[in-house]
Parts: sequence; C-alpha cells; structure tokens
Amino acid sequence: MPDIVYPPSRIVETAYGKVEGRRLISEGERKVDAFQGIPFAAPPVGDLRFKKPQQPESWEGVRETKQFAAPQIQYLRAYQDNKDKGVPSEDSLYLNVFTPRWEAPEGGFPVMVFIHWGAFAFGEAISYGDIGICENIVTRGIVVVTIQYRLGYLGFFSTGDAICPGNFGLWDQIEALKWVQLNIGAFGGDKNNVTVAGLSAGSVSVDLLHLSPHSTNLFHKVFCMAGTAECRWAIHPDMVAQSRRKAKRLGVEKFSNDEELLAQLRLLPAENFAVDEDNQDKEDKAHFEVGPCLDGDLFPESIESLRRKATPKPILTGITKDEGLLMMPGRKSTSEGLEETLLEATRDCRRKEEMKAELISRFVGDTKPDGPVYMRAQAGMVADTYFVAGVVELCRKTVQLQTNSIYLYVFEHFNPSVLGKLGEAMAFQGPTHGCEIFYLFKKGLFGNPELSETEKRVMDIYTTACTNFVKYGNPNGSNDSGSDLPRHWKPITIENPALNYVITSDEPKMNNLLFEGRTDAFINIHNMYN
Repeated sequence: MPDIVYPPSRIVETAYGKVEGRRLISEGERKVDAFQGIPFAAPPVGDLRFKKPQQPESWEGVRETKQFAAPQIQYLRAYQDNKDKGVPSEDSLYLNVFTPRWEAPEGGFPVMVFIHWGAFAFGEAISYGDIGICENIVTRGIVVVTIQYRLGYLGFFSTGDAICPGNFGLWDQIEALKWVQLNIGAFGGDKNNVTVAGLSAGSVSVDLLHLSPHSTNLFHKVFCMAGTAECRWAIHPDMVAQSRRKAKRLGVEKFSNDEELLAQLRLLPAENFAVDEDNQDKEDKAHFEVGPCLDGDLFPESIESLRRKATPKPILTGITKDEGLLMMPGRKSTSEGLEETLLEATRDCRRKEEMKAELISRFVGDTKPDGPVYMRAQAGMVADTYFVAGVVELCRKTVQLQTNSIYLYVFEHFNPSVLGKLGEAMAFQGPTHGCEIFYLFKKGLFGNPELSETEKRVMDIYTTACTNFVKYGNPNGSNDSGSDLPRHWKPITIENPALNYVITSDEPKMNNLLFEGRTDAFINIHNMYN
C-alpha cells in the first residue's frame, strides 16, 4: 500500500525557528496538525556526550517536521526494529507535537507530555504512533507532546561526582519540559495546564520529575501508568560501580582521573553503550542494568524528603490486572520457576531466605506445581515486585501529604489480540504491563485488536477518564458532583489509599480492596526482611 500523503500543517514559529508539519486530520471541524521531529536540545554527541543537554541551535527558514526522529541508541533484538522504527542514533533529542487546528479556549488547550517506557534502556516515540493520538486524544481538545531521551549508559553513566553525575536521560526530559514552557503557546497549548504522563520507566520518570526541585514546577498534574519512584528499581543501587564495570568491559581500564576516562569513552561508537535487555550484566541488588541514581544534584535529598517538599499536584495512577506477566515469558509452573520468581522478589533484600519462606507461605502455600493457581501466585509476586507495590506506596504516602486528589485504577479488560505474538510466550493470558496503552493511543505496543463495540466502549471510557484528568485534574470531568463516566470515580482517601476504579469489559466499578490485599501483604513481608 502506498503511503498516505497528508497536506501540510500550518507554520508555527518556535523560539528557535519556524516549523511545518502535516495535517493528519484534515476533514471535519476538528482538524489536527502534527509536527514530528522538532529538536528540543543540541545533539548530545562528541564533547556533549555524558553532559547535561544544551539548547538547540536556531535555524533560518521553515524546518520540515514531518516524520519521527531516529530512536535513541539501544540494543536491537531483530531487523524488524530497524525497519519499523528507524536506525538508532545518538542524535535523537527530538519531540513531537500533535495539536488541534480549531480556535483554542482562553489560555490555550491543556497539554499532555508523554514519556515512553523501556527500563531506561530501550523505547522510542514512534512506538506510540501519531494518527491514533490525533484521532483519540487531540480531537478532544488536548495538545499531546511525545518525547525521547538518552537511554542505557549514554543516559545514566555516572562517576559519582561533578565530572559525570549521571541521570542525563532525566535531564533530557527536563529540557523537553522547558521547551514546552517556552514554545507550547505557539502551538495553541496552555503552558499553565501541563500534565506529564508516562508508562513504566516513563512513569517512574514522571514521579521523579515531580520530586526533583529542578522540575517539580514545570508541570501541574501527574499521570503514572505502572511505575513510581517508590518502585524498587526506580533508583539504581550503585550506578557508579555499574559504570566502572561497563568501562572495563569496553576495554577502558587505564586512566588517571574521571575526565580522562570520559575522554576515552567519548571516542567509542555510540552503540557500545546500549544495554542488551536479554543479557544484562548488572549489580547483584539491581533489578535492571542501568537507571537513575541519587546524585546530590537532580536529587539533592532522599526520595522521602523530596516527596514531602514537592509541589502538590493532582495524581492519576494505575496498573493492569496482570502486570507481572510481561516480566516472566517462558516461566514454568515448576519449583525451578518458583525459585526464579523468588530470586527477583528478594533481589534487594538483606534476609533473602527468610523472605522467600514467608512469600511461599503467604502466596503459594500447599499449592502444587503444574497448575494455574501456582502460576498466578508467581505472577502476583512479580507484579508486586516491579510495579504494583510501588504504585500502592505512592498512593499511601502522598495522600497523607496533600489535599490534591489522587485517583487509582485497575485495568481489567482484556482482549487477547492486544498481546499479539507475545501472548504465545505467556504462562497464561491476561491484561499485562502496557496493555492499556492501546485504549488511549489507539495503538498497542504488542498488538492491535479490531475495534468491536466492546473495544470502542472501553477505549472511550479510559480515554475520557484520562483526558478529563489532563483538562481538569479529575477523571470525572469539570464538575465532581457528576461524571462523564458510566460510574463516578472516587479519589483515594487516607483511610483507604487503595480505593480503585476498575475498568472492565462491561461497566466500570469502584473497588474498596486492591487484589484482595495481596499487595499489602507483599509490602509488609518485604519491609519485614529488608
């Protein structure tokens, strides 16, 4: 099929020069323009590798912004990645703006900035699409911005001092938010009504940006999809040691100081700094090979202290029913499979064997291997280890610190097609990590179900809730006495920080208990042995 030819967008003048994109929706009253591949920072190459992002250079004339930029340097599992997403490049600090073409309300359209997933090692903006964003979100009167940031060791290498403090991927995100504050008004957006959203590592990033004094006042609402700074992998236990190990693996062992180390590393090909997700070489206590670190700069204090001082904001957060499935493809319903699960669940704990025994007693009991209950117990532990416990802790801690509302959801609806071929590797099938993205962006990360009446209804409910939150800080809509949703969504309370809105294949419902208390029990066990 030949590519669709879209008419040009309007021309917008940014602080760095004029841009022209494409009009991805050109029929009807609600037309939408897309500007793809706008630089928000200078290319972090050469001497700028392992440095905080710099402002982009200005340009003359009108710059064409009609396609996604190359993804950031990352390990490619298959040729298909290149074909579908483009060849990774160190020059990848670009963002995309999808904006309504009709007259903006006073102050401008609400803005949603989205940060992609990928364990801080992979991912890119193109995976979340463009036309689906325009059709499903922008037509509701919202400006959407999707961004990219440095990944792997290019984004998180650290010497533990001012020479190379690390967290460059997060500084990239901050630079993108500064760009939004400076430029989004030219695209019809309201810089005083910005929601930052993200999935997984992108969601952890959102919470970390909320906590850092360098970024907490650059946006106004928080939307965390399956990830927070309370997740056990959000802060790497020792990026300095991990970075030294990486330098040694790259053959850089002889240097008199950190500046000389970096000088040698800057001479190496960028692809050498990618992380192979399937073969990670990581510190014993680390869940992932790379990640943010407590650097004394971006995070001048502990996470606990920063959370108390962060500017309060409305928060929307949630998880899917079976978050853990994605993390355990090929896991067997055997005692060996259970041991692998327990290894993950106790990775950062001091009293591992005692915690393993307690987890077996609480979650497995006398259940025999080779059965669905045995696998579901494992999937629950994996879900709590990586995602759910962190979301629960965010709710529990933050509701005691602010009066701004916090809304929690559980996404239960499941269509097997949303998993694509990935479903074949699952121990059992269910809505796992990242599945809800399809119902917001109209494009799935693994597969794309046919839009039956049920799929359309679930998509409308979820998108209505999310876009209402972006507009008003309330998924119900502008007036909390009513609701645009089939069932009113109540915020969590200090008395019940796990009060959740369940999105099902039928009508949504409020639920007073999260996973029958499983996650609370998991948190208590983890705290007991750590």
